[in-house]
Amino acid sequence: MNKLSKVGNNIVGSEIIKISQHIKQVQKTKQVLNLTMGDFDPKVNPIPVTLRDYITDAYFNDLTNYPLSAGELPLRQSICNYFYHRRGINYDESEILVGCGVRPLIYTLFKSIVDEGDTVVYPVPSWNNNHYSFLHNANLEPIECTPDNAFFPTVEDIELRVHYTRLVCLCSPQNPTGRIIDKEVLKGICEVIVNENKRRDNKKPCYLFFDQIYSDLVGLDFVHPLDVCPEIREYLICVDGISKSLCATGVRVGWLMGPKDIIGKITEVFSHIGAWAAKPEQNAVAWYLHDKEDIGVFIQEKQQQYAFISSKIIDLFNEMKNEGYKVDCQNSDGGIYISVYLNYVYDFSTTEDYINFLIEECGLGIVPFEYFGSKENKGWFRISIGSVDYLYIDNVLKVIKDAIIKSSKIDFEE
Repeated sequence: MNKLSKVGNNIVGSEIIKISQHIKQVQKTKQVLNLTMGDFDPKVNPIPVTLRDYITDAYFNDLTNYPLSAGELPLRQSICNYFYHRRGINYDESEILVGCGVRPLIYTLFKSIVDEGDTVVYPVPSWNNNHYSFLHNANLEPIECTPDNAFFPTVEDIELRVHYTRLVCLCSPQNPTGRIIDKEVLKGICEVIVNENKRRDNKKPCYLFFDQIYSDLVGLDFVHPLDVCPEIREYLICVDGISKSLCATGVRVGWLMGPKDIIGKITEVFSHIGAWAAKPEQNAVAWYLHDKEDIGVFIQEKQQQYAFISSKIIDLFNEMKNEGYKVDCQNSDGGIYISVYLNYVYDFSTTEDYINFLIEECGLGIVPFEYFGSKENKGWFRISIGSVDYLYIDNVLKVIKDAIIKSSKIDFEE
């Protein structure tokens, strides 16, 4: 096809959405446990009742005209107060940009930072860094990461590439792995970027893009770049929001945090995109973030639920591994993702064939790390538990166990 632009002709749609659409078709005739989407079942994990009421109140109060381009001031102030309360890190409202979820903010960050031909370095597996880089004609430089390093790059990986890099992308806790980057590794990466920028002497700097959207679902083990390297602040742009911590993926309120001058220019670019969060939702979130007791109780309950579900699934994989099944897993550091390994994918012609087998024959939908840009982690999959009801965890475990057993008994000799 040559009717569109280079991007239009060559863009690749979301592989995860394709799996989900396949599952929906199969679900018309049989049950499928869908553990593919990084989303929540609102019947299992609804948003906080108080937040819902605040949203309703905002509509009743007719807060329905355009919001400020940078985001409503009360919300940006609430974000600053909330982040200081949670992390002890100070940001000013002028260092915050609010958007309709984090996707348009990340797109605008790339649009504002990355020129055509600039190098973007990111670990794989990771979420969407490849697509955002392609959309901006960047030079993609993925780093294949291994289970031994919790699927994160090493300091040496970044050091080897930083001299020609414009943007380094990290996410912790990581999507798709559910792992947290090691404190010393994060410190080392930040120091490498700071030292590189000193060497560049006012030339185009290398920035660190840090996605912390899952951070509130983790306990004390989470480490922020500013915890380990305050000097990185001048080159650090973070993204966060309520979509994961408050089960509010459809409410669409996210934000960027970064240096005032950088956020100011990104805001100007964003004003031409206009992907603002709805004004009622912005005001509701502003009010809710002040309710530290309610939000603290809600997040703690979610942490406990997800930890319980994750431990049950991890225990199952460890038990089956000890029984001789060709499976493995990594401990989840928090959030809604678990990394699991199924060697049985090698018994099929392609990973897609195995995915189809799991969906159609086993009633199980999970996502391979290949769909997160990785070419060297075949057999590793992401399990998402956002739609799992912890009261019915035994049903989930049975589907997974039966899928592993069926995979082990496949006979291709016919």
